[in-house]
Amino acid sequence: MSDTLDERIEQASAAKEEEVALFVHDPSPRVVKALLANRRVGEQHILIIANRKNLPGDVLEAIAKDKRWAESYPIRLALAKNPKTPLFVALSISRYLRLFDLAEIGRSQFLPLTFRHKIENIIREKIPTMPLGIKRTLAKISSGNVLLTLVQDRDAGVVKACLHNPHLVEAHLFKVVTRHDPVPGTIRMISEHEKWSSRYTIRLALLRNTHAPLARCVRFLEDIKTLDLKDLYADTSVPTGIKPYIHSELMERGAEMEKEEEERVYEIGDAETAERDIKPEAPDDESARNEIEQ
Repeated sequence: MSDTLDERIEQASAAKEEEVALFVHDPSPRVVKALLANRRVGEQHILIIANRKNLPGDVLEAIAKDKRWAESYPIRLALAKNPKTPLFVALSISRYLRLFDLAEIGRSQFLPLTFRHKIENIIREKIPTMPLGIKRTLAKISSGNVLLTLVQDRDAGVVKACLHNPHLVEAHLFKVVTRHDPVPGTIRMISEHEKWSSRYTIRLALLRNTHAPLARCVRFLEDIKTLDLKDLYADTSVPTGIKPYIHSELMERGAEMEKEEEERVYEIGDAETAERDIKPEAPDDESARNEIEQ
């Protein structure tokens, strides 16, 4: 093969079938473009080019526009995964991709954030009509806003899969727990989850949530900072049922209470507390499932 650019371009455009492979890795975009016009190029050659991350967007766009490869799923997928593919091209291709391939693209840190958000929106639009089995599988592998949507699902199996998903982050759960209309069963599962219920910010949020089991909330109190306990006790949005236990914890620590707070002492045994009396914890999966379905 000649070293001059013009000769390589000429050779690529006229290369025979057995010679095509010599040009698929050529560093010059002009040579690759000449190769794309060669009718002897096969799908396996185009797939190699579509996966290259060192080519400009116009080369990848040329592949996407070529009718010869319009029905090739591997080539579509390779173009969608390539960060050099122009955004409008990648989005048009994404409409034809399979759900789990979209989920993989949504997790890729190598792709532009704007593109990943678009992909997440495509997936989220499918969730309401998605079969339960598919939804549970998706909950195990998804990330970002897709995972945030699924963790608020009313199916306990979906929520459980989300809570064990390694892509789930504390910020997602904080949003869920602090929502004004959370799913009660989801809150229960979060409060009983070994990993997430041990996170300090999640515990604080659960203590303010009316759907968090009282028995679990009482156990959280010993690990809460005294200043935060005082804030919780003074916060009118915190459920009344937990207030006596907060007051008791503060007294045990010898914490000084503001005069106004001392006058507003909540007693264990009032109406609301009676409704949320401490009981032995039920098996988490079945209890949460019943609450979610209701």
